[in-house]
Amino acid sequence: MESKTLIIIAHYGIDKKITREQCEKALIDKEYSTIEFIDFETGYAKLSELYDLPFDNIALAQQRKFTETVKPVLDKYPDAHIAYFGLTPIPVAFHFGYLVGNTHSYTIYQWHHQQQKWFAEIDPPAAGYEFELRPLSLPQEVQKGKGDVTIRISTSFRIDPPSSYEVVENPSNEFDIELTNPHPDSLHNQTNIITVVNAFQDVLGAYANKLSDREQIHLFMAVSAGLPFVLGTRINPTIYPFVQTYQFSKDQSPKYKEAILISKEVSDRVPLTDEDKKVADMIRGDWEKQLQDKIKPFIITITGKKSANWIETICESDEEYKKVRQHLKTPWSEVTDISGTSLADDKINMEEKNVEDGFEYIEKTNTWALDDGFLTGLKKRLDKNQNTDVSQAGRLFFFHEALHYSKNGHSLTKEIADGIGQFPKVIEEADYQADVWALLSEYKYCKVHESEKLREGLKNFFCNAIETAVETMWSFMDTGMELSSIQIRAMNRFLNWYWQWIRIEDLDGQGKLEDIICILFDKPTIEFAGPPITLRAHRTYYKLNVRQQGILQVAAFVRNKVYRFAPNHIQDIIDGFRQMSGEKIKTGLKSFQATIR
Repeated sequence: MESKTLIIIAHYGIDKKITREQCEKALIDKEYSTIEFIDFETGYAKLSELYDLPFDNIALAQQRKFTETVKPVLDKYPDAHIAYFGLTPIPVAFHFGYLVGNTHSYTIYQWHHQQQKWFAEIDPPAAGYEFELRPLSLPQEVQKGKGDVTIRISTSFRIDPPSSYEVVENPSNEFDIELTNPHPDSLHNQTNIITVVNAFQDVLGAYANKLSDREQIHLFMAVSAGLPFVLGTRINPTIYPFVQTYQFSKDQSPKYKEAILISKEVSDRVPLTDEDKKVADMIRGDWEKQLQDKIKPFIITITGKKSANWIETICESDEEYKKVRQHLKTPWSEVTDISGTSLADDKINMEEKNVEDGFEYIEKTNTWALDDGFLTGLKKRLDKNQNTDVSQAGRLFFFHEALHYSKNGHSLTKEIADGIGQFPKVIEEADYQADVWALLSEYKYCKVHESEKLREGLKNFFCNAIETAVETMWSFMDTGMELSSIQIRAMNRFLNWYWQWIRIEDLDGQGKLEDIICILFDKPTIEFAGPPITLRAHRTYYKLNVRQQGILQVAAFVRNKVYRFAPNHIQDIIDGFRQMSGEKIKTGLKSFQATIR
């Protein structure tokens, strides 16, 4: 008898646990020599809560859990058949199917809400019910030009096109895969499921062959739980690099809300090994010890006496303060000192290890949650640069973010921060101020606790501290592969700091605090132009991997004059961003600064 392996995947997260007993009882084919059962819970949510779920966090946790629990089984049994039992939000099921891929055969089992049982094949929802797709109109000729594509899939209920226009106003192309008679139980057998999947594949084929210039697919689904999983298996990130899924609520406005973005960048996230997790735990522990044992006493030390402003708390003496206060003008003079932040009450959550965007601050408990991937990625980048260290990176991180979150600082609470990337000029100003504040706070900290970092002079100290801060920024993007694109506001932040690094390096001698503060308080006005621009989720990006770039130029406003041209090493700037190499970016900027000096 031929050996047969079945992989049962119980994928749940909506108000109901799926047990092995339920799954095995529902199997239509029980003749398997080996059965592997994977209990894959994605969280717990009621149907009324789906619209507001933190889908980015769920996707990150799901991807990590998939790498740890599902992928090894799929790799071990490449010829196994999958029995999928799904009861999760539609975007989560689609994302999971994308992770699984199209390498195994499968049977989809669905929950029949009226009969309260799992099924693969069941009677039609009503006597005489006919399953029929409406005719699908596909492009016959190649269509050039940028734009987005909307796909609406309606098997349970019809999606009203105006509801999708609320979030995607003017798609270049629209496709409707819909039944003439939508019904929650319309997909009552495997043939019906495959019919819809094949129609979806036809649309994807048209996108790849006729609409290759289009940049993003917006996918709206009103379907039963098993179908999104299968649809997700058909997404190849090389061909369909950006697929935006949506969550629906009839009681909300707009009715559809962006959920999980399926993208090549997400796919390329580096999976974490056991050793990576140990490293993350070690850094998390070290940062917590540093926060409690050094940073908090430091705050008490420098704010123990009355000061006119935050800069006075940074200065070593009254004489030093007199020299630098002449540069202290609005808005710098209005910034709070470190006692006005929450750091004196903060702690790190040692248990939370999967955090979208790398970290989260919970104001209610004054607690920081730090992602394993952020910490291990940071360590790997810093290990490559002898002028940086992970403890300093932790201090700069806490100082920077504390000013953001402080009610006496930027008051960048979670409610305000959500979607703040849509306001790049505003966040660029806030980020730069927080960076400067953190660098000067770090300078004072080292005067108190780590004076050896200052032995080679202020110029060397601030260049190394900037290097550490910038490498921390890169760690959020570094997946071990070159960047194909970068958000424009992120590029501007890097340009600002490499520009300042060069200015500080160019100071005479070992540098004086007055000269360095003069540079830091003079925020650069510098922009890059030439690479093609794309829009994703209301944020603008430069494409970095396009063969034919436009005319690459740098412009800067320096000493009340506008400078604009292409420096000799401008290609190094593009290559530097693509390769996340600060040295290459510096080379390009140095050639620019040398020209205008």
